[in-house]
Amino acid sequence: MYVDDWITGQDTREEALLISLHAENIMKKAGIEMTKEISNDTTLMSQWAAKGFDTYPVDTSVSLGSNKTKVLGLSCRTVDDCLTLDTKGLLEFFSTNKNTKKFLLQVIGKIFGPLGLVPPSL
Repeated sequence: MYVDDWITGQDTREEALLISLHAENIMKKAGIEMTKEISNDTTLMSQWAAKGFDTYPVDTSVSLGSNKTKVLGLSCRTVDDCLTLDTKGLLEFFSTNKNTKKFLLQVIGKIFGPLGLVPPSL
């Protein structure tokens, strides 16, 4: 079994820790290892690390307040809890000007957002 990304949010740090421990337990029972846990709360990240969670590598972008990661095909800025779509790569791909059905289907596939936030369109 394979699980790609799991996104959730809670009102308090304690609730977030509890649900993450619960999810970790469920996944372990299924033989699935959760990796790269990330949060916009540094205290929660420290609590996860103390519990042995595989936390997302903390680099200088976290301390500078601009930490970004990929979630379900979208960019996630953890500091301001914002999902964005990378249009630069899409525009570069589209600018190759191939006028074939296969190419247009590739473009549509790149626009598709698994969360339904970005509907496929031409």
